[in-house]
Parts: sequence; C-alpha cells; structure tokens
Amino acid sequence: MSKVLGSIKNLEEAKTLLNSSIDIIDLKDPSKGALGKLENSEMNLILDYINNKKLTSSTVGDLPNDENIIADTVQNVSEKNVDFIKIGVYEKNYIQTLCKVKSNKKLIAVFFADKFIPDLIILETLKKSGFSGVMIDTCNKRLGSLFNHISLYEIDKFLTNTKQVNLISGIAGSINSEHLDRIVELNPTYIGFRGALCEDNKLRNSSISKNNVENILNLIKNPTKISANA
Repeated sequence: MSKVLGSIKNLEEAKTLLNSSIDIIDLKDPSKGALGKLENSEMNLILDYINNKKLTSSTVGDLPNDENIIADTVQNVSEKNVDFIKIGVYEKNYIQTLCKVKSNKKLIAVFFADKFIPDLIILETLKKSGFSGVMIDTCNKRLGSLFNHISLYEIDKFLTNTKQVNLISGIAGSINSEHLDRIVELNPTYIGFRGALCEDNKLRNSSISKNNVENILNLIKNPTKISANA
C-alpha cells in the first residue's frame, strides 16, 4: 500500500499532521513556487516539534541550474533533522548537475509532468549517482492537475522504471479524491498532497484542514471507498 506524504508550511500544520496517520511530513512554502523552501527558523521550529516522531522531508526551493547554488542549499538542508531532501529537475540539463550533489540525507529528484518525464536512462543515472528516489509533480499549479499533463499509461511506465532501478517513487500534483482510485491502483511508494489537505482545496496557500487530512487518509487506507466518494 502506498504511503502518504503531506506538505506543511508552518508549525500549526505540523501539529495537525503529527497527530494523524500521515507517513511523512514534507516542509515546503507553497507561496514560493512548486518547491518553495521554508525559512531556516521555521524549519527548525517544525523539526524540533516533530522530534523524529515521523519521517520528514524538505524542499530546497526552485533553484537555477547552478552547481554551487544547488550544492550549498542541499548542504544547508542536510544539516537539519530531515530524512529526505527534494530537488527539482526543471530541464534535462539539470541531470548532470544533480549527479554531482552529495548529502548524508536521502536525495529525491522531483520531475514535473508539465516539463518532462524521465526515461529509464535518466533514472539509472540518478541511481548510480546516489539518489534514493524520484517523484513526479506539477510545476505550474495554475495549469491543472497531474492528469492534465500525463496519461495513466505514462505514470505506470514511470513507476515500472523506478522499480526496475530500485528507486523510491512518489506521485503528486494537485491530486484529489477524483484521482485516487487510479493512483492507488498503481501503488507508488508515496502519494503526495498539499491542496487536497487544505481548507480550500483550490488554494494551496490556505491552511490544512484536519477533516480533509482524515478524509484523504481514509480513502487511501480503504480503497473500496474511493469510488463511492470520488
């Protein structure tokens, strides 16, 4: 069964998810882009509160294809008490740069369905360079969900390739209850949520709702209920 990742922007949201059965708490500032990075002070508050009670991940921001900038930012986040670090891949020429990045934390490359989807060769390259996993997300949230950019067949092929090279896999991108039956069936390692957890699920910057969190978790843990609720 897929595990659930929930993205939070502050300490109050961390408290909500820590008291849920969410599997991994992801630190991200949705006001700063697809992979907006939280300020260090906010990250420290959240991670001190979580105190290793759940797995955590953090984004590094929407960074340019600059080896020094990416390396310095990854190093900064690596010094935090996080388990996974998510790095965006916005163009194919990022791959060569990312392969030079090293960390004592597990690195996750995040691809965007509205940019490009990695083939098996790219996944093999990342695996050999030390990456632990890959995700598919969407970059421009105004252009709709994952399914506005990529077919179910392409998602399935991506997941098959990740399994072939033994990478953790994640699927995200404005996913809501209407998409869950299709995603759950494909069984990625993680399914990521932000908007669907918010009070106004059309506004990623609104606050997380405890009821929406419980609803999403219930649908994933009990897939027979998805069709009835979608």
